[in-house]
Amino acid sequence: MNNPLLKPWTQAHGLPPFAQLLPEHFAPALRQAMALHRDELDALAAQTEPATFDNTVAAFDRCGRMLSRIEATFDNLCSSHTNPALQAVQMETAGPLSAHASAVYMNQALFQRVDAVYRQRAASGLTPEQQRLVERVHLDFVRAGAQLTPQAATRYAAVMQQLAQLTTRFAQNVLHDEADFVLPLTT
Repeated sequence: MNNPLLKPWTQAHGLPPFAQLLPEHFAPALRQAMALHRDELDALAAQTEPATFDNTVAAFDRCGRMLSRIEATFDNLCSSHTNPALQAVQMETAGPLSAHASAVYMNQALFQRVDAVYRQRAASGLTPEQQRLVERVHLDFVRAGAQLTPQAATRYAAVMQQLAQLTTRFAQNVLHDEADFVLPLTT
């Protein structure tokens, strides 16, 4: 498939090529971007060097750029210029996107590296901005279940996946309900 989402975006200000985008471009692009993101994170987690801000937290922050830009474009279109085909893709991808997020934040090798930087943050000479990023990334991992037992983490990921699908369905139902609303102004 010739997918404009997977090519460099050459429009002004790095905008997506909206005129070329079709609903059927999004699911394969999201799948490919999630796979790339997993590969980036696996390489990060497999490092043998001791964890530092630069090789762990800053590197984590740089991962997943393709996924972020495709997902942002998709979310914006679903919110502002939706149609039944986009909504079908939204329902199809809600679960896999949630499962991907759970896999990212429950990656134990990656969390161990982030946790090592977090534990050393006060003594490592980080700027206040760097310390804040370390704290936020660590908190994101903890809130997403990185410290749960394997059984609890599996259950948590399944619940989050179901919640993503239900939230998507609810948002689409509200959108359909509001689309038919008319407020007659008689004066």
